[in-house]
Amino acid sequence: MSIDFTPNILYIDDEESNLRIFKINFKRHYNVFTTTEIKEAREILEKNNIHLIITDQKMPEMTGTEFLKSILPLYPDVLRIVLTGFSDIQDLIQAVNECSIHQYMTKPYDNGEMKLTLDKALESFKLQNDNKDLVKQLQKANEELEAKVIERTNELMLTNQRITDSIRYARKIQRSILSTQQDFSKYFQDSFALYQPKDLVGGDFYASFDKEDRIIIAAGDCTGHGVPGALMSILGSSLLHSIIDYKEEYATEKILNDLRVGVIKTLRQDDNDNKDGMEIGIISYQPASQRLEFASSRLNLVYFQNGEMFELKGDRKSIGGAYDLEHLFENQSIIAEKDTCFYLFSDGLQDQFGGENKKRLGSKKLKEMLLEIHQKPFEEQKQYLENFIKDWIGDDHQIDDIMMLGFKV
Repeated sequence: MSIDFTPNILYIDDEESNLRIFKINFKRHYNVFTTTEIKEAREILEKNNIHLIITDQKMPEMTGTEFLKSILPLYPDVLRIVLTGFSDIQDLIQAVNECSIHQYMTKPYDNGEMKLTLDKALESFKLQNDNKDLVKQLQKANEELEAKVIERTNELMLTNQRITDSIRYARKIQRSILSTQQDFSKYFQDSFALYQPKDLVGGDFYASFDKEDRIIIAAGDCTGHGVPGALMSILGSSLLHSIIDYKEEYATEKILNDLRVGVIKTLRQDDNDNKDGMEIGIISYQPASQRLEFASSRLNLVYFQNGEMFELKGDRKSIGGAYDLEHLFENQSIIAEKDTCFYLFSDGLQDQFGGENKKRLGSKKLKEMLLEIHQKPFEEQKQYLENFIKDWIGDDHQIDDIMMLGFKV
């Protein structure tokens, strides 16, 4: 386990022998608190910083899920695991929907499996708390930006410098969280990642994952840009890591469905008028079978085989904002022949105005350009696109974040 603190675990069970065996097996790894009584459990929670609760489902005073539901308002961030000697689907549904449990396990448990479950849960706990701290720093930078505008003119230069420094640090935080060109190129030798935010920080992001027999790639375009967009990009990246790394969900359409639920829940969009969200495409490529799967919210995947252009279109539904939970994202799949070139991108470049007539570039022009350059080495393609963007925008302003991933299999 790579977490850098000794976790506090509370185990509640009405059988003393179960508590004693658990403590013997796991006290070397964690600070273990045990009790047979609900009242004492509440006292332990009040006096100690508990990171994870394990509770037996069948107890005299109340069920484990009832207890977890009762403490949820006071301890919303504590991880929860329900342990039971029977399998009841209704209890499982109640635990997931009402008690925000991390996992549901049956007795008797295997010590190795329990240790792995606890370590994964605690690693998730640490990641969530680290991301909360990073989001707070970005929020602080945005609040400073708004507050300093009203300061006196003779303080403006110094204030702007401080704000810029803060946002530059926010950019450092954002880039430390999001994937980089180096991460992407580990999986595809001939590839590029073009990332050009409108401001110091941006709302476009991409992520890559090496999972068993497949490589998973995500490219997202969040609502807004600058600091608000950066906040959404960190949220999107954090949720993707939770879904793919910890939940171990690898099906592209299911990743999108889970991501939508995560955005709505995190932003509490069922309780307010927040409409923020993102458009995102998910690629899953299995090198052994050459099978490529694609599911997307509004982003299209353009690819070239034998000099001919093809396109997989994304669903016309966004992640977040619309609350359309009835819609299920669909998976598309192809066999990616050798030397097939793929391009996944946000709408920043095609929406950019420029050229002699200051017109919008448009998707048709962008696809024609990709058709023209797709057979070149990908490093040359990236340089070509960067030069084109610079010439196309000219003296005008970039109106949106620009991001494009290109790779060959």
